[in-house]
Amino acid sequence: MKTIKWGILAPGNIAHKFATALVTIEGAVLHSVASRDTARAQAFQQLYGATKCAQDYAELIADPEIDAIYVASPHRYHAEQTMNCLRAGKAVLCEKPMTVNLSEAEQVFAAANEHHAFYMEAVWTRFMPIYKQISSWVSEGKIGTVSSVQASFGINVPFDAAHRLYAPELAGGALLDLGIYPITVAQMVVDQAPDKVVAVAELGQSGVDESTGMALHYPNGVVATLNCGTRANSSLDCWIFGDRGSIHIPQFWQAESATLYQPEESHHSSARENATECHLPHAVNGYEYEIREVNRCLRAGLVESPLMSWQHSRDVMHIMDTVRAQIGLKFPFE
Repeated sequence: MKTIKWGILAPGNIAHKFATALVTIEGAVLHSVASRDTARAQAFQQLYGATKCAQDYAELIADPEIDAIYVASPHRYHAEQTMNCLRAGKAVLCEKPMTVNLSEAEQVFAAANEHHAFYMEAVWTRFMPIYKQISSWVSEGKIGTVSSVQASFGINVPFDAAHRLYAPELAGGALLDLGIYPITVAQMVVDQAPDKVVAVAELGQSGVDESTGMALHYPNGVVATLNCGTRANSSLDCWIFGDRGSIHIPQFWQAESATLYQPEESHHSSARENATECHLPHAVNGYEYEIREVNRCLRAGLVESPLMSWQHSRDVMHIMDTVRAQIGLKFPFE
């Protein structure tokens, strides 16, 4: 089995979680790390036992020993840094959202095609084992015909103009950072692009969205009602409803469990009768699954993951572009 040598670009908070999972995976090693702050990169190297500490991003990208690079910088820089990696022939796993808008996303896909380099957006939710069970329940008709999806991801982060969530120059706001998760789970369930998107939002004092509500209508008749926010804690749950039952997914973006409800008489019985629970705890912290998928794809010579297709990323980005146009959110660098 070929050992996949990884580099990490921008060792922030999420990169620590990624590295924690990476060092446990057989056939993968953390080869190098790079930061704009050399001392930060050196500390990261020591903490996770990376082979090298690159002096800067350019040195990391040019390293001939690296097979794949995890891009974990703020949203605004994803497109530029990803394309620099792809042009160097490196496989890329880029933290979500893959870019700030669909135009940038198409540039990334074009670069991956041109240089025949693997690319995948790091939406860790899509690879969690519990969603295989959820997909089976839905496809087997356990809840009948799906009619609606509801998902909410809101956290209370006190306003701080310097915080990335409130910084328009870093593509801040609830939608790109948090809203991508309820959108993603709706797309996973329905597996087609919506034909109508309606959104409302409250823009805060820095100009980014602090509370956003979305309704998505799909050609097959499914309606998804989704929300995200940075000023209040929400349920953090997802419900999938069908004419014969429902599925509840607590903390759906990092899900380790789900419950299937199949009431005997759905038109009048309790919606939570006849519960079947499934628990599939993460092997490490949940990031291991997307890493394993990249490693698998690289060993198979693929440039795109069938589990996290470019079209899926494209559809989600198009939805977020549509939402931003409706709520009047445009970043100063666009």
